[in-house]
Amino acid sequence: MKPIRSLRAHAPAALLAATMAGASIAALALPHARAATPETKTTTAAAPHSPVLKHVDHRLAALKTKLGITKAEQAAWHGFAQVSRDNATSIAALYQSRAAHLATMNAVQNMESFAAIQAKQADNMNKLTAAFQTLYTKLDATQQKKVDAMFRAYAKRHLEHRKLHAKG
Repeated sequence: MKPIRSLRAHAPAALLAATMAGASIAALALPHARAATPETKTTTAAAPHSPVLKHVDHRLAALKTKLGITKAEQAAWHGFAQVSRDNATSIAALYQSRAAHLATMNAVQNMESFAAIQAKQADNMNKLTAAFQTLYTKLDATQQKKVDAMFRAYAKRHLEHRKLHAKG
């Protein structure tokens, strides 16, 4: 149970960034191929009914609606959405692997495993930033203001949450 709890504790920022709507990954993905859908042209390592991908897709759908993505913005949106899904899937796979090996890891292996997850999150964030920048430049001024406000609101909630936990 601890690996799932760790996932909930450390993945929220990555998933929020991936979906720009905020929330933690609820469960680990299963290692099965995902069928392509109109939103996903490529395959991923998670099952079609993976709670991780369901959660990401739900957040992406909500964001798409809030921003009012137009036909002219669809290509950039699809790129951003696919990177979001791929990122969530790759992190879930690392947590799943960590969970499978945790009982036999020594302390150094445990730290290396967690370092690999953190490195992947940083790499994923760079990929997501590039995809989001492409999308952001396609948005009109109203949409940009909306998403700017969403990011600010999330950052404020995140800081308040961290302050609350820092107090002990």
